Amino acid sequence: MNTTSEDLPESDAAVPEDAAVESTEETAPEQVIDDAFVASVLAKSEGDVAASIEWLLSELDTTREDRLRALAELRNNQRRAEENEARVARAARGSAVRAMLTVSDQLDLALGQNLEGMTAEQFAQGVTLARDEFMKVLGELGVDRIEPSVGDEFNPLRHEAMLKQPGDGIKSNHITMVMQPGFAIGEQVLRAAKVAIAP
Repeated sequence: MNTTSEDLPESDAAVPEDAAVESTEETAPEQVIDDAFVASVLAKSEGDVAASIEWLLSELDTTREDRLRALAELRNNQRRAEENEARVARAARGSAVRAMLTVSDQLDLALGQNLEGMTAEQFAQGVTLARDEFMKVLGELGVDRIEPSVGDEFNPLRHEAMLKQPGDGIKSNHITMVMQPGFAIGEQVLRAAKVAIAP
């Protein structure tokens, strides 16, 4: 039985060698850019190779100058950012130091008294006034005192367990003694409170 090409399914039909086969792949963006670039060069040069080279060199110089300007601007921005950061840090330190000057004044006042004519109680009162001023300044700077009570549950984020020590009626992992208070600014712990906890 003779079979002609008309009898075959379309998928089996012979494809002429000179038939154009469409590619399903999209042209790469780089190829599009290259084609556009070549077309631009040809349009500007109008077949004149010398003019094309001259135009390309001009474009190269322009691109190099743009790059140098961009790099210089980036360096300037980085330098300004570093200077601003240092200025803000200095201002913050200056504000904190100015606030502490009143504490220094209180201490100088206490130490400037005639110690021979003072009782221990009077001297202690002067030191207490300086300490109270210091705590007031810390509060104005946003510093909170971390001072847990005996029997509070141990919090490893705000407390530092220095030793295990049993306490009457204190449950395990609860504070039996506060050895040193801690300090924090908001959620940032500057120093954890040192405590003893029940085993």
